[in-house]
Amino acid sequence: MFKKTSILSLLLRYKYSFLLGIGALTIVDLAQLTIPLIVGWIIDTLTSPEPNPAEITRYALYILGLGIFMAFFRLGWRYFIMGSARKIENSLRNEFFQHLQSLHYDFFSSKKVGDLMAHTVNDIETLKFSCGLGVLVAYDGIFLFIFIFITMLFVSPMLTLIAFIPFPLLAFFMYKFGNQIEKRFQKTQESFSVLTESARQSISGIKVVKAFNREDSETQDFEKSSLDYLNRNIHLVRVWGVYQPLITLMAACSTAIFILIGGLKTIEMDITLGKFTSMLVYLAMLTWPMMAMGWSVDIMKRGNASINRLNKIFKVLPKTERIENQVDSPVSGSISVKDLNFSYNGVPVLENISLDIPKGSSLGITGTTGSGKTTLMSLIMKIYETEDNHIFLDGTDINRIPRSRIQEAVVYVPQDTTIFSGSVTDNITFMNPDLTKHQIIEAAKISDIYDDIIQFPNGFNTIVGERGLSLSGGQRQRIAIARAMLLKPRVLILDDVLSSLDLQTESVVFKNIVKEMKGNTLISVSSRVPSISGFDNIAVFEDGKIVEFGNHNELKDIDGIYSHMYKMQTI
Repeated sequence: MFKKTSILSLLLRYKYSFLLGIGALTIVDLAQLTIPLIVGWIIDTLTSPEPNPAEITRYALYILGLGIFMAFFRLGWRYFIMGSARKIENSLRNEFFQHLQSLHYDFFSSKKVGDLMAHTVNDIETLKFSCGLGVLVAYDGIFLFIFIFITMLFVSPMLTLIAFIPFPLLAFFMYKFGNQIEKRFQKTQESFSVLTESARQSISGIKVVKAFNREDSETQDFEKSSLDYLNRNIHLVRVWGVYQPLITLMAACSTAIFILIGGLKTIEMDITLGKFTSMLVYLAMLTWPMMAMGWSVDIMKRGNASINRLNKIFKVLPKTERIENQVDSPVSGSISVKDLNFSYNGVPVLENISLDIPKGSSLGITGTTGSGKTTLMSLIMKIYETEDNHIFLDGTDINRIPRSRIQEAVVYVPQDTTIFSGSVTDNITFMNPDLTKHQIIEAAKISDIYDDIIQFPNGFNTIVGERGLSLSGGQRQRIAIARAMLLKPRVLILDDVLSSLDLQTESVVFKNIVKEMKGNTLISVSSRVPSISGFDNIAVFEDGKIVEFGNHNELKDIDGIYSHMYKMQTI
């Protein structure tokens, strides 16, 4: 169940550290607020008929002692408050990333990577400031304001009330401007997401950009996104530009009122010069609490905007498997599909699909583009789910088998080959970093990438770049095959993953895979029919249906789609 995260709930995670930090900050503030009183005593002593030098010395030592005292406790509040804010940042970022990992594939098909990156970095960074600096200036401002107000009341209630006349108006402005800051900052963060996605797309697709001479166009697109981000920030700065000077103006008005009336009272001897000086110092000190409260409103409103953006993602709950009569026995490898129909977003994709794939057999799947081949593989892997009983593993309805159990036995290598930044070894051992060097080399030989790797500048330690930028398409595909073979699957599904290879290399790789998978089940979706011609059976898809099924010789004799594709590709 979704539980809304708030700045308060984040602070409560480390409430004891924050309380210690606030306690240390309170002690510093109390010590700081004592200084104007001492200054007042010094002035009264100096203006007395017989000044006592010993008293002046004592007051000087008081101020020195307070300075040392405050320095120690300043260290305390910095450690506890700012340190806890860093811990919140770390835990929240980990929780957010873990939540992303738990979400279904459908979520990522509708979200841009740049937007999620902005959430992971920028929004959580903003929350760190809200929980650290925001809490600090908010408490410091409120505490100093209240304490200064009480202390000034103690010195002269009438002058205090007169000096504080502008403050109700200030509170109204803080409320109004705070709402504007939150709205405008949220739009700024959204613009930052667009900017991040623009940069990510251009950099990750740099090969295509270079190949089609699109550098100028990409630069213009990025500049457009960057200009929008700039305009959003300027829109926010306009509010902030009026907001802070307005607070300073209120503080100046308060000081002016006090000097005008308080000065007359001092001349008339209604209050001593020392008390007047003390109150004037307190009013000067009051400038910071007023600015701090205004600043805290800005920081907290920004934090609210960021937490609202994060909550929209946290609100998306993982799809839980509805498993009745769960079966936990290991999957051995036989697959059966019976009268399967499947629609995606209301559009029919598969119609009356029936297949029997015995354990240890090989099945090739080919056909026209968009005929449902990849969808069927996704259903077998439970990437998509069907409610009716149509797919069976080892005779058991797939809906009774946990997805984790299927993934232990069935390895699916999709069309979109994913290569991570890092070394060749990092990519091959991605699923199991503890593999030996011998195992890595053997997997590389099976996928026929070993000879290429040893030609690289640093062999298996060569850095491949972001998304394997330094590798060819065929090299990326064969590294993905090597990664899959190291998992020793009982069922291996290859979804057109060797399309970037020449036919000769593809044939070598397939022979190695068939040999390695002997006794286990192999399914290969391929648009190149010669590559799967040696499989036990071949299914030909068209418009979501199986229109031809049999081995190579049987399909060749039919003189249908398979036969025509084979003749065309072999010629």
